[in-house]
Amino acid sequence: MNVLGDRLAAVPTSIRVGVLATLSMDAAFLVASRLGGESFTTDKIGLELIGRWAAGLARGQYRHEDMEGESPVPGEAALGLAVHCLTGITLTQVYHEMLRRRGRSPDLISATAFGAATALLPLLVLYPSWGLGPFALRSGEARRLTRVMLLGHSAFGAAIGLWTMRFSDHLASERDGRQP
Repeated sequence: MNVLGDRLAAVPTSIRVGVLATLSMDAAFLVASRLGGESFTTDKIGLELIGRWAAGLARGQYRHEDMEGESPVPGEAALGLAVHCLTGITLTQVYHEMLRRRGRSPDLISATAFGAATALLPLLVLYPSWGLGPFALRSGEARRLTRVMLLGHSAFGAAIGLWTMRFSDHLASERDGRQP
C-alpha cells in the first residue's frame, strides 16, 4: 500500500465514513440547489452561519435573535466546516454504536432512516438557537428549510450506509481488534 493509503487505513472507519457521508450530504445540497432551484436554495443556512453560531456557543451565547443579521466572525466559514464535519463524524459513530449494541450490520434502509431522524437536530435545536424558531417557523421559508434539511440529512444517512458497507471489512476488524 502507498503512504497515503497506509495513513488512511490508520484512520478509524467511523471517522472516514463520517467525513465521506458529510461531504456526500453537501454534494446532495449542491445538486438539489442546481436541479431544484428555489425549492432547495436558501441563504438562511451555510457554513459561515454554523461557524458564527459555534463562535457564539464558545462565548456562552446559546440564543440569537437573527443569526443571519449578526456581525461576521473571523474564520467563521472554516469553523463552520470543522463543526459540520465533527458533527457528521459524531453522528456516524452514534449510528455504528447503535448497530454494535444491537448486534446488527449496517444497511441502507436503517442508515437512511437514521440520517432522516438527524434532521431533527437542526429543526429543533439549531434553527431555534438562530432565532428562526422550531422547524424555522419564524423564517418566512419554513417549508423550504425543512425540505432542505430532510433531503440533506436523508442523503447523509444513505451515505453513512453506503460508505459503511464499502468499509465493512475494516469496521468488523476494528471491532474484533484485528487487521482488515
